[in-house]
Amino acid sequence: MSGGRRLINMNFETMDALYTKLLKINHLMSLSLAEIAKEEDLNPSELMIVLDVKNNPHTDLQSVCERLGMKKSTASKAIRKLIEVGYIENHVCESDQRKVSLVGKESTCHELCKESTLMTTFKGIDDPKYNVDTILSSLDDLLEILSENPTKPSEEE
Repeated sequence: MSGGRRLINMNFETMDALYTKLLKINHLMSLSLAEIAKEEDLNPSELMIVLDVKNNPHTDLQSVCERLGMKKSTASKAIRKLIEVGYIENHVCESDQRKVSLVGKESTCHELCKESTLMTTFKGIDDPKYNVDTILSSLDDLLEILSENPTKPSEEE
């Protein structure tokens, strides 16, 4: 058994605990976003697009997809609906008709903003018993670990 394989076996319980906690976090975040989205007659993906466009005015489909980790077809369908119901507007570039920028409509997005969504999602985060800096640092570490190429063999193998 290689050194890399032993390391994986030795830490399986820890990795399983991390995975389980991430699933729980994902589930709770999804529930929170679904509740907020439901109040606006949106689904969670549509809510995230509205918030993203509002916070990144004059963005485009590709950029929205990259920031939210969405497939173009899914985002495009949601954006068409959001334009149709009046949450966002698309502005076609006069000099290049192929370029379209997306902007949140202030009249419909006034109450629906990232700040209020975050405050609802993370109510209680300012409690002194939580060390937010440690949480952020740990999440940064985890993002770095998860972003590494999983198909790249370890140097010990």
